[in-house]
Parts: sequence; C-alpha cells; structure tokens
Amino acid sequence: MKAVILAGGEGRRLRPATFTVPKPLIEVDGTPILHIILRQLQSAGFTQVTLSLGYRAQLIEASFDGPDWAGLDLRFSLEHEPLGTAGPLGLLPPLEDSTLVMNADLLTDIDFADLWRRHKKSEAAATIALVPRHVDLAHGVVEVDGENRVARFREKPRMSFLASTGIYVLEPSVPRLLPPRTRYDMPALLTDAADRGARVEGHVFDAAWHDIGTPAQLAAADAALRADRARYLGALSQRGPGADSTQEAVRG
Repeated sequence: MKAVILAGGEGRRLRPATFTVPKPLIEVDGTPILHIILRQLQSAGFTQVTLSLGYRAQLIEASFDGPDWAGLDLRFSLEHEPLGTAGPLGLLPPLEDSTLVMNADLLTDIDFADLWRRHKKSEAAATIALVPRHVDLAHGVVEVDGENRVARFREKPRMSFLASTGIYVLEPSVPRLLPPRTRYDMPALLTDAADRGARVEGHVFDAAWHDIGTPAQLAAADAALRADRARYLGALSQRGPGADSTQEAVRG
C-alpha cells in the first residue's frame, strides 16, 4: 500500500507562523501535523509514502532524520515551482498500482485502510473521501420563479452538503492525464477523468475532519486532538514519535 502526501504549500493564511515553520510541520497539540498523518498511514498498513515538497523542503526532510521512521519507506519529491494539488504527481515515476493521495494540512480520524478497501472493491479509477457538513444560515432564504413570484421561503435553514476531504485513491490511469509540468488541481484532474469515461466515486465517512489552513481552523484542530488523542492516534504514543526531532530541526 503506497501513498503520496502533497506537502509543498506555503501556508500563506497561517502567516506569520509559516515564515519560519512550513505548514506540514505546524504542530497540533504538540505534534507536527505531517507526523500525525504518517503515523496514521503506517498504522493503517501503508509501507511506502512519498512526500511531495516545495516550500522549505529541507526543513521537512530534516524532521524525519532518526530511528523513529526506520520502519517506513519514506521518499521525497521536490517541486521547484507551485504545481497545484495534482500537478506534483506529474513529477513522480508513473504509478504502478492504486495509490492514496492526500493533502498535508488536515487532521482526521478517517479509516485509511477502509477507504483503500472500498476503492479496490468499487473498481473505480478514482475515489474521493467525503464527509457530511452542515451550515446554519442566519437569514431567511427565499426562492422565486421566473416571474418573481415567491415559490419557497425557509427561515434560517440548515444547509447540508458533502465536503471533499482532500483525500483520494487513484489508479495509475488518472495521473497519466496530467499535462507535463503544469499547475493543475485535483478537481480539474478528476473532472478530466470523468469526462473521458472513467469512474470517479465518492465514499462518505462519518468521521472527524479538520482543515488547518487558517489560525481559527488550526485552533479547532488543536482542541479536538487535545480532547481525544486516542480518537486520532489510537495506540500510538501520547506525544507521538518524531516530535522532538522536528523541534530540533526548527531550532536549527
């Protein structure tokens, strides 16, 4: 089981923190988010993980020095200019089998092994992990018809939708559609695949999921992990392997 983590972003919305620490090494309750993700993947049975790096790549690589990561085949790929959320896949050797691809800026308790099994069973070309989300609107919502007559009125409704988690499983045929060394995002790539007749599925998980892209989102993720570390880390150590080495790298 192989995975690719897209960890090349600058984390501009988290500035000034990311002026010195790249977003994948931003700590959530004392542990770098990228280290949390890697331990989760390793626990789920993934044995080879490629990190697609860009901004402050050397600092991220240095955080994985030491024996804590000896059991994981960890590889690094460098993008010299921003290539979006799918473009970095074009820099990798061609995929040989199903591969999990995910962003490095999220905290979740999604069962990665279950996502993998669902994808393999579906025989889809691509699978997107989805989570239900609800937004309570503070205003009444009015719908009118073509003649401006009120057709429906809902007072402060709750809007429900399925959110993409930024976690995917792809077959080798999907990254082959990427234009070479061009900025490209995952929604465009999956749309291209579907337009060519490929089966793109979404699997819904009743799971916790936190984007850490803004200070408010990071604070929410920090509180969630502090409140229930076992939910996200299971039997992994309370502190989480690799945290101390990251701090040394940052200080260096």
